[in-house]
Order: sequence, then C-alpha cells, then structure tokens
Amino acid sequence: MIRNTLSILTLAVATLAAGNALADGVPMGKTRAQVVAELEEAQRTGDIVLPGTPGGRKLNELYPERYPAKAVPPGKTRAQVIAELEEAQRTGDIVVSGNVGGRKLNELYPDRYPKK
Repeated sequence: MIRNTLSILTLAVATLAAGNALADGVPMGKTRAQVVAELEEAQRTGDIVLPGTPGGRKLNELYPERYPAKAVPPGKTRAQVIAELEEAQRTGDIVVSGNVGGRKLNELYPDRYPKK
C-alpha cells in the first residue's frame, strides 16, 4: 500500500516538473488568429482533404474549376539547362547508366576531371 502511494506521488511530482519545464521558454504553438487565418486560406483555395475520398484527395484536386489555380514557379530556360549539362559534362558530374551504386564519372575516373 505504501509502495503504491509512493509510486503515485513520484509520478505526480514528475508530471508537474515536466509540465513546468515545458511551459518555461517553449513557444506554445500557433495563436487562435493564426489557425483561423490558415483555415480561411485553405477554404478559399480548396486545400482541404475531403474525408472518405480514395487517397485523401483535396477539394481543389476533385473540383479544380471551383478554386483559383496554384501559381507555378517559372522553370529553367533552355539556355540554363544546356549550360548545366555542359558544366556536368566538363566536371564529370553525370551518373553512369548501368552502374551499380549510381556512381558518377568523376567518381569512377577522378583523374579525367577537375577537382571540386
């Protein structure tokens, strides 16, 4: 009986100490206003998972005509891609096909390429 009481008392003290430690200097998360703003934005854009849909699809995926299109960041230009390819060829930073482990040319033949 005393042993159980001692165990319960120890657990209670440890829980209080842990709670106080967490409350000191640790941010508690988002404010109510932040949560409400995120919810409103998700409702506006349809970025909410519809329960019961296969794979947990979002409203904007099921009904894209009802929501504004997401902005797509611009991709690289053709010139940028060609420049990256030429740099990779120059430095040997290209994976050799059929190579176990996916090693690059500059790893297989370090003497043929400039050091990084």
